[in-house]
Amino acid sequence: MQLPSFGALRGRRAAFAAATALTLAGGAATYVALPAGAAVPVTFANQTYPSTLAAPSADKQQSKVWRGDNAWWSVMISTAKGVPTIHELRTNHTWRDTGVVIDTRADSTADVWYASNALNVVSRTAAGNITYTRFAYTSATRTYTKVTGFPKTVATGGTESASLAKDSTGTIWVTFTQGNRVYYAKSSGTNDLVWSAKTLLPVADNTVAPDDVSAIVAFKGKIGIGWSDQQSNAFRFAVHTDGAAAGTWSVETPLSGAGMVDDHVNLKAVGGDTRVFAAVKTSQDAIGAGDTAPLVYVLRRNADGTWVKAIGAAVGDKATRPQLLLDRESSRVYLFETGPATGGTIYYKSSPFLGLKFARGRGAPFITGPVGATMNDVSTAKGSTTSAVDALAIAVDTTGKRYYHGELPVAAADTSAPIPQNAINSSSPSAGTITTTWPLSTDDRGIVAYDVFQNGTKIDTITISATNENNRTFSYTKNGLPAGTYRFAVEARDAAGNKGARKTASQVILP
Repeated sequence: MQLPSFGALRGRRAAFAAATALTLAGGAATYVALPAGAAVPVTFANQTYPSTLAAPSADKQQSKVWRGDNAWWSVMISTAKGVPTIHELRTNHTWRDTGVVIDTRADSTADVWYASNALNVVSRTAAGNITYTRFAYTSATRTYTKVTGFPKTVATGGTESASLAKDSTGTIWVTFTQGNRVYYAKSSGTNDLVWSAKTLLPVADNTVAPDDVSAIVAFKGKIGIGWSDQQSNAFRFAVHTDGAAAGTWSVETPLSGAGMVDDHVNLKAVGGDTRVFAAVKTSQDAIGAGDTAPLVYVLRRNADGTWVKAIGAAVGDKATRPQLLLDRESSRVYLFETGPATGGTIYYKSSPFLGLKFARGRGAPFITGPVGATMNDVSTAKGSTTSAVDALAIAVDTTGKRYYHGELPVAAADTSAPIPQNAINSSSPSAGTITTTWPLSTDDRGIVAYDVFQNGTKIDTITISATNENNRTFSYTKNGLPAGTYRFAVEARDAAGNKGARKTASQVILP
């Protein structure tokens, strides 16, 4: 199948195949160099983790990896250390354990956000307290240091998951579920040594099932909390404007219906962008729906609070534990998921931000393992990838108790032009008026605009937006034309600025 690449793989039109860069002999990993200019993900086997732990790369709401100081970093647990520590990915594709402890609890899972030399971490266990810690990064020594006064207890008692986000005012927000309710806690502005008490999210329906979860995301002046509500068969999303009173929230219901919700939620946004993306799993398989029923949805929130959805996986794909990665430069959203649901391979696929639609099936392999491996619990970074770095995701083999990661190497810039259709037509429905219609052009990164020409001169641009992104045909009407001969033409543009061949309609003569 053909998949467009990340921003780091500008427009490469290649058929992706599974590729690995490891061999396992006697339990040891042998590494090889990335192939130059490769356009396929490459898998690397990493360190083992304690056999007493199930899946330390979990879970669905959390990000374990981040980009900082020209390197990838991750929260990982080695067999030798036994607790979560900070690791740095070296140029030979192995992870250096810095020895900096994230949490002394071996069974804890963390969500991280890194910016401006500060690593913000929320950590939880099933029964222990939810904690928040800030680490300071020193570039000269490539080290992280726990800041004095941390960790801070965000809430007492355990939770299935906890995640965090930092709003535009510098306030840190954490969300979690306890006692079948959705909660949040927040720092006192930029003073993250002081925290509010845990607060019930002030929405009308805040009673959820025991295994429901919540997730949080920051986006252009707002904080959003999304949660599964299996009792009410709905996925809900509450929005808070930065700086507003803490109890002021509006609520949206992007998805609802029988069997439309499970406890799998992953939220991502690009800094400064009004859009939010969510990967959510349904329970269509559990209610006996057919193989073509939706199992995973990718949802997009528009600036006006409306939502659009696309099927990321069907019941027959047996996919689970979805996570997203965004590429702002190429305006694409990437979906990662495990297949089959019991563990096996980490697959990925992608769609343009606009015209949200994913190819059928599981997608292409991103992280693969040896025979018998059960890859699961993929983790990707918050924020977005860029053309300057390889895309990266981590996962674990729950059978072999080993970490793996996949990299998608940098390749050439996108020079592939959109492909236009030939069926452009102009007609005059009334005096002084000409309407031109044309079908959707195709492009692996998506069309962003159509430039309209009249007798060889550009006169207007139709920008692709949430209101027309799913159109299969487009039209442009020019009024007030005097008598004469007219030829209208259209030229498609993609996100990289490549222009498709200009298509010209037959001439129209106005009397």
